[in-house]
Amino acid sequence: MKRLGIKIVVVLLVMIVIFIPVNEFVKESWAYNNNRAILAFKESPYPVDIINLGTSHAMFGYYFKPSGLSHLDLALPSQTIEYDLKMLKEFDEQLKPGGVVIVSLSQITFSNKEVSHKENYYHVLDREDIEPVSWFDYYTYSALPALNSGSAYAAISREIRDFRWDVHKPWVNNGLNYSQRKYESVAAQYEEAVKHRDIEQNMAHLQDIVEYCKERGYHVVLAMEPVHASYQSYFDDAVMEQMVFQHLEELNLDVPFLNYMNDERFAHKRAYFHNPDHLNGKGRKLLSTLVYEDLKRLGYIPDHVAHKGQE
Repeated sequence: MKRLGIKIVVVLLVMIVIFIPVNEFVKESWAYNNNRAILAFKESPYPVDIINLGTSHAMFGYYFKPSGLSHLDLALPSQTIEYDLKMLKEFDEQLKPGGVVIVSLSQITFSNKEVSHKENYYHVLDREDIEPVSWFDYYTYSALPALNSGSAYAAISREIRDFRWDVHKPWVNNGLNYSQRKYESVAAQYEEAVKHRDIEQNMAHLQDIVEYCKERGYHVVLAMEPVHASYQSYFDDAVMEQMVFQHLEELNLDVPFLNYMNDERFAHKRAYFHNPDHLNGKGRKLLSTLVYEDLKRLGYIPDHVAHKGQE
């Protein structure tokens, strides 16, 4: 019995020794910290001129500081339109009167219903606003995130992406391989959404966002970020009509739609992209300049802010 006890203690010690560096690795990973800008804002809020919602396409899409706008990015990876509304309600008290809300649309806007990483919202939203989550996951996430299998997987998969087979790297075959994989995944998701009537629910959430903004006097615009030509090869006009535009037309929201998806200023310039459907820093700056000019044209940027941005 004594030997068994010693063996158990030794096994536990080994597990702890292994767990500690893994836990620290997860805590330092981008996947664990992708909401830290939002958390920092929550800790020290300030008035903002513009809020953007959306998925990772929007998260990597906007940077308005050079234009003189104070800006809050509320987009997180794979964020659903339902959570767009939850994030807006949580933070819009910091939006200035007559401020702008950019609602980013993507290929998954109407089919994306599952929140793949609820832990992104644990300290961002109130617990009751998050989909059912176990007590264990919620309260151990801060100190012991490696116990959350989703967090550990996300952290590891991102760190090993440079070691993928060449065929799985984003720019192999000028981005066509990556774009095909994304199309197959999104198409399958759309089929499931049709089957489970998720599209109608997401349409209702988008309608709610627009009505919420109008009731509070915010300027709301829909936007779609640019993608590379290789991505456009799979997400062409017919595909986008099926997945997005037909549902948007049915809603008839009567708000501006800034659609940069096929913008020729980006389409054939890999220098603006991290991968075929996500902008890099250079692309983000150009897009933000274009959006700023379009918001001025719409009369959504106050004169004093516009003049400040031109100084």
